[in-house]
Amino acid sequence: MLFIKYPLALFVLSTAMAGCSGGSSDGTTQQAGDFFMSVNTTPNPPEVGSNAEVVATIKTGDQPSANCKVSFQQHMPGMEMSGDETVYNMVQEGGSGVYKARGGEFSMGGDWVLEFTLACDGTTQRVKFPYSLKWPE
Repeated sequence: MLFIKYPLALFVLSTAMAGCSGGSSDGTTQQAGDFFMSVNTTPNPPEVGSNAEVVATIKTGDQPSANCKVSFQQHMPGMEMSGDETVYNMVQEGGSGVYKARGGEFSMGGDWVLEFTLACDGTTQRVKFPYSLKWPE
């Protein structure tokens, strides 16, 4: 009822939620506060049995964000596994705003999420990038 009465509130809420959830395996950029983040993996998409290399690029506008601490966790939503709490700290390449790390093994096919924590300029943001892995044939 509230959203019928206040359509602008619905628009603002849906826009804010879109910037914090979603993601894709093709390097699509997502916004986290003032920062823009894109993620790619090698292999892309990750494969069952692999420990993918994860590369995150972070920018503010058109400029690389070099003053960030970036980490991620990987998990399957709705499936509790022993490695879900493992945090992978990413290392920056120079001042390029490009951060790299190798994640844990993707042990099975299905829906996975790489959930990043960005600590930049005194602000912490979380960004999720979902992946769907196929079972090997």
